[in-house]
Amino acid sequence: MNSATLLDNKQVKQRQKLALVAGEGKLPAIMAQSAKEKGYDVMGLALSEDVLHAITPHCYKAVHIAVGQVGKNLKRVKDEGITEAVFIGRIPKINLLQNLYKFDWMAVKELSKLTNFNDDTIQTAMGDLLDRNDVRVLPQREFLHHLFPQVGVLTRRQPSVADYADINYALKMAKDIARLDIGQTVVVRDRMILAVEAIEGTDNAIKRGVSLARGPVVVAKVAKVKHDQRFDTPTIGITTLKALISGDHKGGVIAIGANETMVIDQEEIVQFADEHNICIVVVDPDKEQ
Repeated sequence: MNSATLLDNKQVKQRQKLALVAGEGKLPAIMAQSAKEKGYDVMGLALSEDVLHAITPHCYKAVHIAVGQVGKNLKRVKDEGITEAVFIGRIPKINLLQNLYKFDWMAVKELSKLTNFNDDTIQTAMGDLLDRNDVRVLPQREFLHHLFPQVGVLTRRQPSVADYADINYALKMAKDIARLDIGQTVVVRDRMILAVEAIEGTDNAIKRGVSLARGPVVVAKVAKVKHDQRFDTPTIGITTLKALISGDHKGGVIAIGANETMVIDQEEIVQFADEHNICIVVVDPDKEQ
């Protein structure tokens, strides 16, 4: 056996397996590709057929799983000898509520221990369950650090003085609702709250705010205080911007926190924003603007 073959065998042995629990959106495919490039052999656990097709090219194995089948999916991971996992993509809570009858005994048992069904509570419980079964959940940022923009304005349009007044107010209110684990997004105009994100999600909250304002609004999206970086990192994408121009209204401002909010397809988003008079500003979430 020559030295090149020995080196190849050593590299194969060193490759770590990773379980990727994939919700909705573009992020699961980006995550799977990034993990593969970092040297992981990725097993994909996709919650929809569309996501299954998107992640399959980057996985040595990928399966479509049912929501709430915790015991079955944990066994899949353990049978593969996997000791690390990552969660990515939207898992709308409404989907959980509509599929409670599909939950297996392990899911029912774990959920019955919870004091409430807030996102943080459910996610922490799943992380603790995996930890107890020797599977460590990794931070999303470990694979997607390139999606976090730094402080600055990403678009041609710059925020006005009035915009900054709304941004400061919206950021404060968004932090308050995030602390209460209600949502991460607030929509304001002239320092009046038009919409607060709850179970419907960011895009629908923005559409509601735009409809009430009948014109441009300011949106702030923040991370929760002491955000668990393993789960639910704030994210904006092209659908977020399209929500701002629902109906006949163009323009608006989106303020996000530097180093805590991911931007998907930044080049495409900035081009779309410039075409529709939208301002995207990345702020230091701990400072007044």
